[in-house]
Amino acid sequence: MAPSLDKLNLAPEGTHRAAQGPDPRLSRLYANERPPLGAREAWRLLARSWPFIAMHRRLLALKCLFAFGSLTFFLLSPWPLKIVIDNVIDGRPLTGIPALILLPLAGRSRSALLTAVALFLAASAILVGMTGDEPQSLSTGIGSGGLDQAGFTANAASDGWSLWNGLFGYFETRVTLDLTQRINQTVRTAIYGRFLRSPLGLYSDQKVGDAVFRVMHDSAAIGAVIYTGVLAPAMSAAAFALALAILWAEFPREPIIPVLAALVLPAVAIGAGLFGRSLRSQGQRMRERGSDVMAAFEERIAHVQLIKAFGREEHESRQLGAASWGSYRATLRMLGILLLATCVVVPAVGVLSGATLYYLMMQVIRGRMTLGDVTLLSSYTVMLMRPMSVIGQTWASLQGPIAGLRRIHSVLDNLAESDRDAASDGALAHISEIELRDVSLAYPESPAVLEHVSLTLRPGQMVALAGPSGFGKTTLIYSIPRFIEPAAGEILINGIDSRSLALHAIRDRVGFVFQQEALFSVSIADNIRYGSADASDGAVRDAARMAGAAGFISQLPDGYATMLGRRGARLSVGQKQRIAIARALIARPEVLILDEPAAPLDPAAEADLIGTLRDLARTRIVIIVAHRAETLAACDRIFFIHGGTVSAAGTHEQLLASCPPYQNYLAIAASEIGA
Repeated sequence: MAPSLDKLNLAPEGTHRAAQGPDPRLSRLYANERPPLGAREAWRLLARSWPFIAMHRRLLALKCLFAFGSLTFFLLSPWPLKIVIDNVIDGRPLTGIPALILLPLAGRSRSALLTAVALFLAASAILVGMTGDEPQSLSTGIGSGGLDQAGFTANAASDGWSLWNGLFGYFETRVTLDLTQRINQTVRTAIYGRFLRSPLGLYSDQKVGDAVFRVMHDSAAIGAVIYTGVLAPAMSAAAFALALAILWAEFPREPIIPVLAALVLPAVAIGAGLFGRSLRSQGQRMRERGSDVMAAFEERIAHVQLIKAFGREEHESRQLGAASWGSYRATLRMLGILLLATCVVVPAVGVLSGATLYYLMMQVIRGRMTLGDVTLLSSYTVMLMRPMSVIGQTWASLQGPIAGLRRIHSVLDNLAESDRDAASDGALAHISEIELRDVSLAYPESPAVLEHVSLTLRPGQMVALAGPSGFGKTTLIYSIPRFIEPAAGEILINGIDSRSLALHAIRDRVGFVFQQEALFSVSIADNIRYGSADASDGAVRDAARMAGAAGFISQLPDGYATMLGRRGARLSVGQKQRIAIARALIARPEVLILDEPAAPLDPAAEADLIGTLRDLARTRIVIIVAHRAETLAACDRIFFIHGGTVSAAGTHEQLLASCPPYQNYLAIAASEIGA
């Protein structure tokens, strides 16, 4: 068996293998999520999430106006029943606040008073969906099923609440949905953008499913910061203060009611404090297990051909099922903690509620209150207890979302936006020369892949990079469009350090054909046009012709409108490569870089491609990474990578005559390709 190109000993040990390891930023991304999440860190995450909300302050102000406005009807809701019992049925005279409002309207007529109450209830039913009882809160959640993180997220991404129903509820629901979705969208695009702009090395070890989970599911946690963490406590405090003021004005001699109601706060808060850490930790595990399911599913769908080839369908189904059950069990454990917290808190609240009801009944028995007073006080007691309960459980309710916020900020903190443009556009009319001057290339926290590389590239030559796989060829070509930055030395474009040029000034002039090309599930024309969004149909055909793709495209039933399957599965490897080359050519790049473009082609197709590239090289810089001797022989100049640097340069014939390592490399390459 021929020795592998990867094992060819042409460089000192360790000069390139470090580059194959995971990006350290990725390990930090996960490492930061392993320690237990403390209360101080949780508060910091909540504070850091506020800017995402503040960006939509106008909608937030409108939501707050609706929310606090609903308190008016909420506070008036207990009065109709008291008035009907005491003033209509029992005929007692109006006193206190109702007398100030209703006497000018209804006088002392019981029938007129009943009419006024009926009109108020009718208006309430139309405007806020309330008919004499306290208004029912309206959720904007979609009511999705599924006892898992995905099901919870579907609600969290839409859910806000309101005390309005009826006509006002319709308008507030629209505002709530708009606000929630806009904030979710802001967070999602921020995370998605950070993944897109992160260094290419990240994706060598990053689970795509985990990235998708963070973008789609963890981002929805931001809604809880608004409703559970800010608006609900603020409204609860306002409702408690207003209800207390009304009670004090109507029953100044009954101070025990607000005291009993206020005791709910410490009872619930103590329970939240006891279970806060457990809820945070389990919330983190629940999201991790949900992420595992998505990552497992994505990876297996991506490799479905391999699974079928080895007959592993049943095995992989069991593996995915095990991951899904892990997510389900994590959710059940979360619900168990919530149930335990409820068992601790509810009895304490029940004792306080029972004591309040007993006190009111005793007051009726002693003749100190009317039955209408009891209904009013009972309603207001609930109004006082509920806000205290909401405030007390705010911290506990935020524990699950805080775990999502941690995963959001892990991405925002640890994935540097390496693709952000420089401040200066660095005027670049065209690229006439690229010079690498004593350049060293390395991945973060790893030894150098290449060192002391110096070479010059100009239009008019087709240049090749040769050397065993894994020794830095791809790393070298990635440095030209600044996918990675030099660890030392300079990359000069027209004599200007490329780091002082804006990324778009460089990348708009560089066409790239990767070794493993992926096509989108759209038409062939749209795949080619991806290289230049505003390209005409004629430009698409010209690019396909230059890439040698026009022939097979014209034979397809739908031609350029042919829809491709996932990653271009309907095309052969060689056809996909030609579409990818056309995509690079359509933008008419001044620099064309191709990473082993001839590898999937037969000899005839390779000869056609080389002819096309030679024509292109007359007016631009063409760089090819190649292994085949035929491709290398067709190039004007070859840079041979040996010993962690570019050790030799010349034509194919010159290197064969003067560079023994190049001869050995070609012999092994020929044996592998022939095999």
